[in-house]
Amino acid sequence: MGRTIGHPLHHNDGMTIRVGLIGAGNIGTSHARDLAFAVSGAAVSAVFDADAERAHDLASEVGAIPFARADDLIGSPDVDAVLIASPDDAHAEQALACLAAGKPTLCEKPLAPEESDALRVVEAEVAGGRRLIMMGFMRRFDPGYSSLKAELGASGIGEPLIVNNIHRNMSAPYGLASERTLTNMVIHEFDINRWLLDEEYASVQVLTGRSGPYTPDGERDPLLVILQTTSGVLVEIEAFVNARYGYEVICRVTGSEGSAVMGDGSYVTRSARGHRGQAVPELWLGRFADAYRLQLQSWIDQLSGRGRPAGASAWDGYVATIVANRAIQALRSGVRIGVDLPERPPLYT
Repeated sequence: MGRTIGHPLHHNDGMTIRVGLIGAGNIGTSHARDLAFAVSGAAVSAVFDADAERAHDLASEVGAIPFARADDLIGSPDVDAVLIASPDDAHAEQALACLAAGKPTLCEKPLAPEESDALRVVEAEVAGGRRLIMMGFMRRFDPGYSSLKAELGASGIGEPLIVNNIHRNMSAPYGLASERTLTNMVIHEFDINRWLLDEEYASVQVLTGRSGPYTPDGERDPLLVILQTTSGVLVEIEAFVNARYGYEVICRVTGSEGSAVMGDGSYVTRSARGHRGQAVPELWLGRFADAYRLQLQSWIDQLSGRGRPAGASAWDGYVATIVANRAIQALRSGVRIGVDLPERPPLYT
């Protein structure tokens, strides 16, 4: 993954990374609780949210100080590192502020919905000469995806030829917008399939069909995204925001010598009272709780000098945003769009 994220930090007790949290919604609250109660070597020292009452409540729960402004939290001497879990449109400006302050940062996806904003963050990090940003693409830490990747190659299913992805949400709590589906939801698949296959995309196409009854006028749901990698692997992604029955993620890789499937994490099938089946998580937190915790522990270990660099970089965040924006072009135009990436800066090699 290249250079380490920042340098080992020194603190009052010499051991604890004091994290300032920006955003106290569902994912921010989950991160705060993990850092405070499940991740070793970490503490939440500060919390900011646009909803002051929500920030105060979460700060009280995890033993932190609520802040009235994100910039004040970033600049606080009591904050060693920052976790950005704010709304998507705020990520880039807050990441830039963290870079200016020299604070290591874990930024939730996306780095930015707009390609130009993501580029500004990458350029600022490159200008600073060290990698401070880790992207919150937590699927790279998921045991299911790690096991799936281990199946690829001569000792497993051979050369990957086709990857089929399913990503379904129960509902759209913040409203459904087809382009946001690509920049906020499918961006997970854009990243994890690059990681899984160790190669880039060459083209993207978005197909639309009959929308479900809960889809607003003018929007499309579900979407079928089809990508081709530079070596020709076909990557299919079914994205269904209002699937209604729960949250489900599946990834199947068909190789030259076999096939491997990563299920949705519900590994127990129950037979009782005349029914047979398995529980379906309601939210992504139910499926990826381990991945989020492992990601946070890896980040803290890196900052403490105890672990090797891991996880996605700002460059990976930028590439995912480029692919998402090409997918938006494909959605609007109805044709396949090429994916041309700029040269990767040496900082990320």
